[in-house]
Amino acid sequence: MAPARITPRPRRWQRRPDERPRQILEAAFSVFGASGFHQATLDDVARQAGITKGTIYLYFPSKAALFTSMLKTRITAVIPSAEPPDGRAVSSLEGRLAGIGQDIYRFLSSPAYLAMFRTVVGEVAQFPEVAAQVYREGVLVANRRFAAVIRAAIRSGEFRGVDAMIAARAFIGMFLIFAVSQRLLGGERI
Repeated sequence: MAPARITPRPRRWQRRPDERPRQILEAAFSVFGASGFHQATLDDVARQAGITKGTIYLYFPSKAALFTSMLKTRITAVIPSAEPPDGRAVSSLEGRLAGIGQDIYRFLSSPAYLAMFRTVVGEVAQFPEVAAQVYREGVLVANRRFAAVIRAAIRSGEFRGVDAMIAARAFIGMFLIFAVSQRLLGGERI
């Protein structure tokens, strides 16, 4: 008599570990945006993501690490690398800057970003280490990426020699102030 063959039961669910961090970050964006850093809990994030709280810790060692990773992901996603990855072939510097500016403004004026902006500003005094990390890993990275775009334009002769980092900060800051004044402060619609 031949030994019985055991066939493994198929799982009711299949993990997608490569998608899990993105899923957690999306849930975190929603929860932190609605509740703020202090009021949000990892239980809330887990519930929103449809996972257990322990799963979050497999990818993020703390609530602060999740918060800063989420912000870094959101902030740097809007700033292109020196070469646009999306295939937008824009021949002029003016066209590239206009496209980047539109992307930045669309991001900065979105309700989700504005909720997050309020959260970050509201939590800075209570969590200065989180604010410093958000700056280092989000804002500074975005500024450096955009500065690389400006340096590429300087090398190609499309832009005169300027301090690329200052120009990047000024360019991004212009859109941030405009978005905040329009969307948060009820400024005059243009």
